[in-house]
Amino acid sequence: MVPGFDAATAERLMKHLLKFLLLGWLAWLPAGGGFVQGAGAQGAADYLPFVGDYVGQVVFAGPSGFAKRELKVSIRRERGGFSLKWTTVSQKASGKLKKAEYFIAFAPAKRPGFYASTDRINRLGARIPIDPLAGDPQVWAKIKGRTMTVYAVLITEDGKHEVQTYERTLVPGGMELKFNRVRDGKPLKSISAKLQAKEQGINLR
Repeated sequence: MVPGFDAATAERLMKHLLKFLLLGWLAWLPAGGGFVQGAGAQGAADYLPFVGDYVGQVVFAGPSGFAKRELKVSIRRERGGFSLKWTTVSQKASGKLKKAEYFIAFAPAKRPGFYASTDRINRLGARIPIDPLAGDPQVWAKIKGRTMTVYAVLITEDGKHEVQTYERTLVPGGMELKFNRVRDGKPLKSISAKLQAKEQGINLR
């Protein structure tokens, strides 16, 4: 059992995740139906306060003991929506550093506060459309007040259902990150970290 989780907490989390999964799919739909996204549907650019670069680190219990990761989050304005890039750097037992980078672009959906994922970057560094039917995770974002929550739902190779939740809340001097990973109703990982604002500004792509 992951520290901070119990059976009741896991059950409540799964209920909320299933609710947001449904809302996430509905967020793609315009009022009249169909799967066309509505660029500019948001009444205000509620993502603008999040734009900038944030850095920090986290120490957590891993399979081989405690591990440390360097974290970086970059949020940029683009195409009427925003892009989110996050980088993690960890050190293996051999001393070799392992770096992982992820990039997803979001466009506003018809429903206020929701953003649908549009593009990602593949291993060759090229931007390609996200295609859940081809095996990509279903990803969407929801902004409420000073909290941006990104949900990623995927089916693992063994056919299990996994939900990853990234909750980023703006605080003085930066943001707080809470990450949860749940597979088939069982919590696998829970991480919290404080990231400092490194650079604020809006970069148009």
